This record gives sequence, C-alpha cells and structure tokens, in this order.
Amino acid sequence: MKSYDVVVLGGGAAGLMCAIEAAGRGRKVVLLEHGPKAGRKILISGGGRCNFTNLHASPKNYITSNPPFVPPALARFTQKDFLWRVKAKGIQYHEKTQGQLFCDHKSSDILNLLLEAAGKNGAVIECMIRVLGVQKDGRDYVVTTDRETFRAPSLVVATGGLSWPTLGATDLGYQIARQFGLNILPTSPALVGFTFPEREMERFKDLAGVHLRVALECGTFKSTDDLMITHVGLSGPVILNATLYWEPETPIVINWVVASTVEETYGQLMEDKKAGGKGKVKEWLPTVIPRRLVDRLAHHAGAKGQWTALPKESLRKLAQDLHSYRFVPSGTVGYKQAEVTRGGVDTRDLSPETMESLKNPGLYFIGEVMDVTGRLGGFNFQWAWSSGWCAGQAV
Repeated sequence: MKSYDVVVLGGGAAGLMCAIEAAGRGRKVVLLEHGPKAGRKILISGGGRCNFTNLHASPKNYITSNPPFVPPALARFTQKDFLWRVKAKGIQYHEKTQGQLFCDHKSSDILNLLLEAAGKNGAVIECMIRVLGVQKDGRDYVVTTDRETFRAPSLVVATGGLSWPTLGATDLGYQIARQFGLNILPTSPALVGFTFPEREMERFKDLAGVHLRVALECGTFKSTDDLMITHVGLSGPVILNATLYWEPETPIVINWVVASTVEETYGQLMEDKKAGGKGKVKEWLPTVIPRRLVDRLAHHAGAKGQWTALPKESLRKLAQDLHSYRFVPSGTVGYKQAEVTRGGVDTRDLSPETMESLKNPGLYFIGEVMDVTGRLGGFNFQWAWSSGWCAGQAV
C-alpha cells in the first residue's frame, strides 16, 4: 500500500490542474489514469487545436440546477489566469469567434504545459491503472486498483462524464458519489447533434451537408448561429448548444431566414405570385437560404413545380415554415458523439469554494463529473481549470 497526501482519480483537464496545484503546495500527489496516457480528450478537442478557454467565460455560460455554485470558482481562477500560463509558456494562440481561444499549432501544446507543470511540481502520474473500489479507513480514503492500493486523507474525483466512451468513459465518479451519500442528478448527452423523427427524416434526408445561419428556440434557449443538416438530423453550434436545454418531447423552432420577418417573406412570395414568378423573391430567397432547402419546404407546402402555383394559404404556410419550422427531435446521437455530459454530482452537496463534499471531509469532485456544463466555445475547459484549481488549493 502506497501512502500519499492526495489521490486524484482521472487524468483529464481538471485532474491535471488539481494535481499541479496540490503538488505545487508541497502535497505528495498521485494521479491515477485508466487510459494509456493523461489528457487524451485534450488532444482531440477543438479539431486538434484545443479551444482551451473563452475570453468571455462567466456564470451565464453554464447550465446547472444550482446556479449560485458556479461564480466562486470562476472568480478564484479566471480565464485570464489560465491565459497567463499559456503566454508564459510561449504557446501561440488565436481568437476564432466570440472569445474562443485556440492553439495555433496543436492541442498537445496545452497538454504538454500541464504535464510539464505536474512533473516540475512533483506529482506522480500512473497510467493504465483501473480503480476497483474506494473505501474509508479512519481519516484516509483507500483506493484499490488492479495493480496496487493507495491511501490518502484527500481523494479527488475527476473521472469525467459519460461522453466519448471510445476514450474509456465510465460511471466510476457517479458510483463513488453514491457510495458516499451524494445525490446524482439525471445525466444526458450534451453538445451533440439532434436526430430527426420520421417525418423530418423523410423531408430532409437527402439535404445532408446543407448549412446556414439560423435563429433557433428550444424551451428557454434562444440563439442565432450556424446549423448543418446531417444524414440523421441536425448539427452545428446552435444545435449543440440547444442540447444543453433540451428535454425529450420538447420542440425546437427554427427560423431559416433570419434576414427578414414572416410577414415580409409572405409579402414577397405574394408579389412573386402576382408577377407570374418573375418577382424579386426568386432572386432574393436563394441568396439567404440554400435553394435546395427552399425547394424542399415549398414542395411540402404543396408546390409540385413553381412556387407561384401555390394558393395563398400554402404560400403563408411556406412563409411560416421558413421562419418558424417546428418539430420535436426524436433524440440525440448519444454519448458516442457528445462533447460533454449534462447533469451529474449535485453541487448542493459540495463546497463552491473548494469542491469538497459537505458530508465527507477530504472527498472532492471536479470537472465534468459535476452538474455544471458549459456552452460550446471553451467554457467546459475553463470550468475544468477553475474547479481543479480550487480543489488543488484545498486538499
């Protein structure tokens, strides 16, 4: 049995940050990672360039059942704090859109920053090691693995969620939380594509690859951003963010033509009809929405050929479909393609300053395993840095 001051379970962004900070404070730290190397999710993130934070990160960018939990951690370790480390390391980066910061070269720049800091501070990283169980023995937590046993007065659970099962995602973190009496809120895939129900599948199945900027509503969520039609449903930034708010049976409403209103479009369609199909709408509409999509919506409004053949009522339906197309997704494409997991360990059971369990001194939960999920654009990495840093200062 090996004794440490801190055992960290999980070698992702949050776990590495915690190990760095704890070891930097003189703690004897071991990080246990079940995969062949730490930080594999970091390497594949952002298309291989790692969207490592967002300049505009704030509590409003996060979904949680307990909003007051988020601000303290984000305030204690901000995006500017992490950016300082990136600059100090000489990593070249750029802002893509809306404050999203990406490496100029490779995601490995960020991972190497973390691994070098962990090594410099003396944290031990053990890979290819599987946790078999956790027990409490006096003031210590005893972690049994398939290789050896570790014990420490502080145990940090940074095991992530259920997304990216190909990287070995498991429910270990939730198991440990339940074992020690913490509440687990329902989990679901998030930042992931929607799948079409039967009607929409038939309607749009051969339009895969069509992409455009739309306005979308999903419950309380409203946003204007890019959307892409896929072979099985819808994807793109606006869709991925919508899944943070979506519940089964909740409809989504899409405005395909954000450049005008439904009445303006209907008026132009009527003018085109009066002009015998020679009005401006034939030139204007395909400039703001792909022609194939217009034709498909017109077909389902009743047009078998020219739009101008549609009666007045059908033209109004077409205008309404163009501006408020409504349907209920059959679901999402699931954890296999989800970037993150929504839900998880109830933050009401944790300290917002240290991430420590209120019921179990010395037990901490950080990162994606918690019921804190960021929107697309580097926000989830920032939560990993912030929550990991907070725990690292407390263990």
